[in-house]
Amino acid sequence: MNLKKRAGLLAVGLLAATAAPAMYLNPQGRGQVLLFPYYSVNAGQSTLISLVNGSERVKYLHLQFREGYNGRNVLDFKLILAPNDAWTATVFTTGDGAVLMTRDESCTAPDKSSWAAPFPGGGYQQPFLPYAYTIDHADGAPTTLARTREGLFDVVEIAELSGPLAEAVSGRHPPNCAPLQIIDPTSPYVHPPGGGLYGDFAVVDVAEGTLFGGRATAVDDFSQIALVSDTASLLDYLAIGNSRAGEVDAVIASGSGRTTLTYATSGASILGGINALSALLMADSVQGAMSREAGVGSHTEWVLGAPTKYRYTDPEVLGLPASATAAAPPFDEVFGRLHDGASCSSYVAAGYDREGRAVNFVTDPEPAVVDPRRRPQHALCYATNVVHFSDLPADGATPVLGSLLGSKLWNPAPSVETANVRLTLGARPGSTARNVLPAGLRGPALRGLPVIGFEAVRYVNGNLSPGVLANYTVAAPLRSAIACVNASDGREVPCP
Repeated sequence: MNLKKRAGLLAVGLLAATAAPAMYLNPQGRGQVLLFPYYSVNAGQSTLISLVNGSERVKYLHLQFREGYNGRNVLDFKLILAPNDAWTATVFTTGDGAVLMTRDESCTAPDKSSWAAPFPGGGYQQPFLPYAYTIDHADGAPTTLARTREGLFDVVEIAELSGPLAEAVSGRHPPNCAPLQIIDPTSPYVHPPGGGLYGDFAVVDVAEGTLFGGRATAVDDFSQIALVSDTASLLDYLAIGNSRAGEVDAVIASGSGRTTLTYATSGASILGGINALSALLMADSVQGAMSREAGVGSHTEWVLGAPTKYRYTDPEVLGLPASATAAAPPFDEVFGRLHDGASCSSYVAAGYDREGRAVNFVTDPEPAVVDPRRRPQHALCYATNVVHFSDLPADGATPVLGSLLGSKLWNPAPSVETANVRLTLGARPGSTARNVLPAGLRGPALRGLPVIGFEAVRYVNGNLSPGVLANYTVAAPLRSAIACVNASDGREVPCP
């Protein structure tokens, strides 16, 4: 059964809620859904994860890790957190793919005791798995375990628990995980999600002494009903947000006010729920700093994750024939159909030095024989993208994060060491055409692409003492801009 049909089953079987608040990005970082832009085990790094239940109620959660090319699932499971409980884990590598390890006692389903061999020294570990992109599910991207080494992940609150289900974990050490392996959706002890979750991540290289961290993007009021179902293993949780039967609302910050958009979740629409979530993440442009100073050994990379992209570009999710090449808007291409192992949407870069003078970024010279399936240089082609400002080749590992999902942005004219940079997303050089998320039942269309991310800067000090190098790192959120447009002609209009 494909995800198109699964979403339809859930809409028929579960949506019975009355009017309620719309989903929105919580600026305090707490919510029902947590979106993490990046995990990586490349270049000697590991990723540390912390999830916290900041409420007085027991939480039933779904965690899903997606590889960075096409957003295919590589590991997912349920997690139960007691009131004020925290869960910590590490994503590391044993040489090929990524592995999740935790020493936390919190219950999981399937139970963590059934995971792979226990971690040496105590704890539980589970390798990430390639089943969603190999054999019958091959999509043109790499099929090795190395594909699991970087990507993004999300946490969705399915329900709150009470009664004996809550008593199994509240104040018990260790908790009684047996009653929580399969939860009856009709149980009187299952309640709608209540929010209050928050989370952090850090990509760490212990040997090099580097750390790039941040907090998850939090979506609150995502669902007004419990998302427990008899077909729970088949559900695509990010796509089933709801406000009431048949409709879902999203509230976006627009200038000094707020704009509400409404999308259909029943009938012919299969994208209503995911469109609402994408609306919260839409960026007409992203802006941040770039440092490439030889004197202090600095490099800058931007991580741009697209948590919802798979719902618009993955042919298996969309149920498309082999001849289809056009993705659902706001994205351009079906994954792997026009570019090998990629689905590309271009951007236009502008930079300004310390004095506000323009810096032009140009692509590398084209090879003598141009391969039309070779991905463009100034484009976001993956579920996880790492834009790097360096003189390294466009293909190959990026200098800071060691990513193989890089987009090179360099060869500046005139030469520059630091700059403020803006990427206009879904734009094409010399064209007024732009990518647009279509309008729903009510509210405007939105221009750009749905992304989240951060900038990572590393400085290398070679003068600390003879023979000693010191690394200094900083991670900061990127700034984004919202643009509302007329649904009929794409003309920018004030957000209502």
